Amino acid sequence: MSTTVKEVHVKAKTGQISGTAGRVGSRLAYSSGLLVVLLLLWQLGTALNPSPFFPTPLKIGTHAWTMFFSTAGGGLATEAMTVHTFQTLGRVLLGFVLGSVTGVLVGTAIGLYRILRDVADPVVEFLRSIPATATLPLFIVLLGGEDSMRVAFIAYGISWFVLINTANGVGSIHPTQLAMGKAFRLSKRRQLTGIILPAALPKIFAGLRLALTGALMFAIVSEFMLSTNGIGFQLIQSQARFQILDMWSWMLLLAVLGLLLNTMLEITENRLLAWHRLARS
Repeated sequence: MSTTVKEVHVKAKTGQISGTAGRVGSRLAYSSGLLVVLLLLWQLGTALNPSPFFPTPLKIGTHAWTMFFSTAGGGLATEAMTVHTFQTLGRVLLGFVLGSVTGVLVGTAIGLYRILRDVADPVVEFLRSIPATATLPLFIVLLGGEDSMRVAFIAYGISWFVLINTANGVGSIHPTQLAMGKAFRLSKRRQLTGIILPAALPKIFAGLRLALTGALMFAIVSEFMLSTNGIGFQLIQSQARFQILDMWSWMLLLAVLGLLLNTMLEITENRLLAWHRLARS
């Protein structure tokens, strides 16, 4: 009987946090377990049937560590990490931000206004049907082979993921929510920032997660041509020189970068959409 409302609230919040941590821990355990099994099978298969093109995971991991984090020169990372990897990461992040902002702005406008949606729909469907990778020669012709071309190419390629998901999210908001904003006489700006965009956030984040993966892919593709640095450039060079362990090491680095970037975006999404999960539970 002496328990206060505040204590009950704290206990409930603590239980919710521990429950979330437990779910995350269980998911990580399952994912890690499957990954370990696959790596063991790979190690066993390549050890029993050696191939110069498919090294064992142990060889790849050891070579990658030496390649990216050798401290022989007195530093914490090698040039492969501090130059080539950071160049690619910079292009990915800048292109992702520009493409996402463009996608959200245009998608919101299309979702809000029916006339604009009817006019823009054929154009959007036509342009997004062209694979973004097929437009790379056009970007090279227009912008040359500098970093600005690669950033613009990444931004263009990923903007479609965000634009379409944002337009669907904004356009599918229930009329009752919009009517509530009008009933409270909220300004257009308040309705947009307080009702429309929060309601569309789940679909926007779905587009952002696709866009982040696409940004890494488009960055690598853009570095295959007219580039002198970056992970894509190093991949092509390793393949041309038959440096198989180098090639696998760069692919391993790409997998780790993709995992880290998606994890950071997922953490951001969980923080911003905590209210959404609570509303559905």
